[in-house]
Amino acid sequence: MIDYLEVFAVVCGIMYLILLSKVIRWGWIFGIMSAALYAYICFNVSLYFQSILQCIYVFAGLWGFWSWSELKEPSETGTYHLPIKENIIVFFGALICAILAYYLLSYTDQKSALIDSFVSVFSLLATFLTIFRLIENWYYWWIINLLAIVLFYQQNLKATVFLYVVYLALSIYGYLEWRKKLVRS
Repeated sequence: MIDYLEVFAVVCGIMYLILLSKVIRWGWIFGIMSAALYAYICFNVSLYFQSILQCIYVFAGLWGFWSWSELKEPSETGTYHLPIKENIIVFFGALICAILAYYLLSYTDQKSALIDSFVSVFSLLATFLTIFRLIENWYYWWIINLLAIVLFYQQNLKATVFLYVVYLALSIYGYLEWRKKLVRS
């Protein structure tokens, strides 16, 4: 049964990223569906941080959908840059959180704790950057997707490995699309 759920979660995840690449708010609905399914799937393969992360994605998806509801005209779908100083602070804050998450997972039977910690923490960061339409989210997604391919391969979740390969390609496409919509200041 999980195999069918995984395939459906993959399809929803791909739709989510295609629509978000175009700055179309309905993508968040597909993201919510995919995340809800993955919360269940990840818990069943003992990827606890991934399961928690997916639950957070459900709420982030609701926030993103609500936040992007103000985008009514194509001219309002601009994307933005985060200043370099703030980028550095955000990166090191997430790095510290990932190390702390790894330390916490060392007390569980968590599989692939180090990779899961980094993927989970930096995925949260990238999601929030996405909600605020900050183009730097795509840089993080490139690395996260590569690490997630390794993580889910280790758990033998083949359809999910495929999803993250597609996510990697779509994250490059998303960056190029968002770059066209970049608001210059």
